[in-house]
Amino acid sequence: MKFERYEIPENRSEFEHGFNVLHNTIKSGKFHVAEGISMDGILRVRKLPNGRLDFLSVNESARLHANTILHMQNFNFPDDIKDSGFSNTDKD
Repeated sequence: MKFERYEIPENRSEFEHGFNVLHNTIKSGKFHVAEGISMDGILRVRKLPNGRLDFLSVNESARLHANTILHMQNFNFPDDIKDSGFSNTDKD
């Protein structure tokens, strides 16, 4: 199985888009982490008074979570995984 390369944000707008997707994923209850994984980075992210993301509040952990969620939102699972029963795309 060959994985695609991450598309990293190239500008502020793309960077903030990743955090908006992460925020919406958390609000919708679709974001889960394993026990023992720290959420401190995400919990410390702040917005500026003008509503923009405060870059100084974003650490590596928060950035990686946002990029991963954005990447996985558009990820197409290979057919061999879809057929294995591990994908949740099939309705029960």
